[in-house]
Amino acid sequence: MRRPLFATILSTLLLGCSSTGDVPPRPELVSSGWREPAAFAPVADFETYIRDVSQELRTHRLPFVASMADAELGKVVPFRSPPDQGCKKGAPRGIAVLIHGLSDTAFAMRDLAETLAKKCFEARALLLPGHGTRPADLMVVDHHDWLSHVEAALRQARAESPFVVVAGFSLGAALALTAATKSPDNVDALIGLAPAYRIRSNFLARQARWIATFRPWLDLGPREDFARYGAMPTRGIASTMAALGTMESQIRQRGPIQTPWMVVQSEDDEVVDVAWNRQFFDANALNARSLLVNYFSNPPERTASHRTVWLTASDNSMRVVGISHLAVHISPENPHYGESGTYRNCGSPPFRTEEQVRACKQAQRVWYGVGGQSPPAGEAGARATFNPHYRDLERRIGEFLDRVDGQDNNQVPSRH
Repeated sequence: MRRPLFATILSTLLLGCSSTGDVPPRPELVSSGWREPAAFAPVADFETYIRDVSQELRTHRLPFVASMADAELGKVVPFRSPPDQGCKKGAPRGIAVLIHGLSDTAFAMRDLAETLAKKCFEARALLLPGHGTRPADLMVVDHHDWLSHVEAALRQARAESPFVVVAGFSLGAALALTAATKSPDNVDALIGLAPAYRIRSNFLARQARWIATFRPWLDLGPREDFARYGAMPTRGIASTMAALGTMESQIRQRGPIQTPWMVVQSEDDEVVDVAWNRQFFDANALNARSLLVNYFSNPPERTASHRTVWLTASDNSMRVVGISHLAVHISPENPHYGESGTYRNCGSPPFRTEEQVRACKQAQRVWYGVGGQSPPAGEAGARATFNPHYRDLERRIGEFLDRVDGQDNNQVPSRH
C-alpha cells in the first residue's frame, strides 16, 4: 500500500529524507523531459498531440521492465477511444476529455474511456506534463502547466463537438472543476472520481511549498508499477496544493457550479477529505441534475438529499472489504489493476508488517481493503485497486449523461 500522504509529509518534517551521500542518484530522480510543457499542449488535432507526447516519452521515459519498453509506452501515453461500433454512425454523441491523477498516466483512465465509448462518446485521455517519464520531471512543471494543458484540450474538443464532458480522477478532478468553472461555455457535463477537492492532510500538505526548498524528495519509495511513479518530489505535492488553491479561488470568484456535476467517492478514501467534499458539493452544485455517489463500508450518518446516493462498498464474491482512493474508477476486469490483474498493491513496512507483505505477495487470492480494514482471520490482504461495483457505476454515469443531453440509451449498445 502506498504510504498515506499525511504520514509521508509528517515523517519528512520530523525525520527528513534519507541522504544518498556520494552515491549517484537513481536515474528516475534526475529530471530529463517535459522541459517545454506548453509545446505539448493539445492545440492542433488530437492525433498530433498523441504523436508528440509519445515521442517525448520515447525519449525520456524510464521503462519499468526494459524488455517491455514499447508495450509500456503504448499503455501510458494519451489515447483516443472512438464510440463503440454499435453506436449510430456519423458524428459521436460528444467528446469526453479524461484527466488522470498525480503520479498516474493515461492508463488510469482506460476503463472510464471504455465506459464512455459504450455511451457513444469519443473519449480522449490526456497525459499531464511531468508524468509518464520519470518522477523528477514533476520538478520542472507546476499547476499552471497542468491547467493550461486541460484548458487547451477542452477548447479543442469544443471546436469539434457541441457536447463536451470533462472527467477527472483525484487531482484530475480538481483540474477539471477549475477548467469548467473558468470556461463554463466549453463544458456541458463534469465528472469527479475520488476528487481531491480537499485532502485529509490538507494543513500538512500546504507545508510542501517551503519543505521543497530544503527537502526536494517527499517519498523515495521503490517503483512497483509501470503505470505510476513510486517516488514523489516535494514539488509535486506543492503543485497539487497550488492547483487546489486555484480551484477554490475560482469558485469564490465565480460562484456555484451551474454545469451538471457528478461526484463519485468512497467513504473509505484514505487520501481525500470526503466529508468536506460532500459539503462542498452541497454548497456549490447548483444544477438540479447534479449527483453525488458515496460508497461506504460502515453505515454513515446519511445526509438526506435527493441528489445523494449511498452504496455499499464491500463485495464478498470479489473479496472486497472496502474501496480505496485508487479503486473507484477501475473495473474488476482491468487487466492490470483488476481482480485477476497483473498488479497487486501489498504495501511495505513500516505501514504493514513484513509478514503481512509477504502473505499478500504469496497468496493465490487476497482480500482487498483500505488501511486498517483487516481481512478475515488467516487470510492475506491488499489495498483495493478496483471497484467491485463498477458495472453499476457505469450505468449511473450513463444515466447522468442521459439527463444532461436529453438523449436516451436507444443508441447505446447493450453488453450486460
